[in-house]
Amino acid sequence: MKNHYRLIILGGGTAGVSTASRILSEDKSLEKDVLIIEPSEHHYFQPGWPLVGSGEMSLESTKKPMDKVMPKGAKWLQETVESVDPVKREVKAGGYRIKYDFLVVALGIELNYDAIEGATEALGSNGVCTNYIYEHVNYTYETLQKVKEGNIVITKPQSRIKGGVSAENSVFTMDEYIKDNDRDANIVFRSGRDEVFKVKKYSDKMVQRLEEKGIDYKMKEELVEVRSEHKEALFQNLDTGERHVVPFEMLVITPPMSGPSVLQDSGLLDPEGWVSVDPHTMMHNTYTTVFSLGDASSLPTVKMGSAVKEQMPILVKNLLERMDDKEPSHEYDGKTACPIATEYGHLILAEFGYDNIPKESTFLNQTDDKWFFYQFKKNMLPIMYWYALLKGKV
Repeated sequence: MKNHYRLIILGGGTAGVSTASRILSEDKSLEKDVLIIEPSEHHYFQPGWPLVGSGEMSLESTKKPMDKVMPKGAKWLQETVESVDPVKREVKAGGYRIKYDFLVVALGIELNYDAIEGATEALGSNGVCTNYIYEHVNYTYETLQKVKEGNIVITKPQSRIKGGVSAENSVFTMDEYIKDNDRDANIVFRSGRDEVFKVKKYSDKMVQRLEEKGIDYKMKEELVEVRSEHKEALFQNLDTGERHVVPFEMLVITPPMSGPSVLQDSGLLDPEGWVSVDPHTMMHNTYTTVFSLGDASSLPTVKMGSAVKEQMPILVKNLLERMDDKEPSHEYDGKTACPIATEYGHLILAEFGYDNIPKESTFLNQTDDKWFFYQFKKNMLPIMYWYALLKGKV
């Protein structure tokens, strides 16, 4: 193990691996001078997990060994990041102290189930489910198949989350499942947000679908406690502070999420706990040798793999300019895409930027529930993820 690398990338998720692949393809001189620090043995296609939870995709197809996705020319250190000192340009991980010239922070997002009283202990039993942990996703579909009556409660927190429309995908597909199987069950959607979706065009369509389908949905309702033995979910209204109980047969939790706590004392985070970067260049607002993208960053867009797809090529260009002692000149406009399955086989494709104005990439009306869009998400997106995005080819 060398004690100095031209570039260190923290995190072997979508953002980290795709960035490493792209920069190595653009600058061959960096071969063997790029280090990725990632503790996990496997890499996951997490956008597929809501489909696994609804019975539309196999869990095993969403996992590959980490060494199979690491780009050629990069060194992989399978350790957990312990600290970063951007002044000394030093990372500590697994007992190693490693110097860098440049750093890309792609540590992802932290799931805070402990912020909900009783949630962590309840997962995987008594109908308490989540689509955010690999070991629990199959339990979601197993539970869905067993529900004959009562409430299927699906939650979304007020905090920023990855896979921004995961909960909505579950709401619509699970609603169709219970109707197709003639179950006497109700879909109940509770969100801590103050609106269904941030872009009006798509929000209007989603509200229309929720009301057409008779789905019980409420905003500004945060899950604060799970009483799994009694099958009760306690919610707090974020405007009034009032609390009330919703009984459930099945509870699908999207937990509150936050930025990388390991960087808390590094000087790299903004007051909200995200890596503080310029929203257009993705260069750190204080340390010009540090960049960040994806879920860990402060970029004010929905945290999706499709956002990384847009961010990564621009970050790489700007990083190469900085490596050449130039100012970064390329700009990211916040473009992302949110595929929202409104039932099995149909999907709204929301595409927009920082200005929350639709920036659609097809000639079709993307608020219409298209079979083509759904098939793309289910069948084509995984292929593009494994064989294009992770290889830096977008």
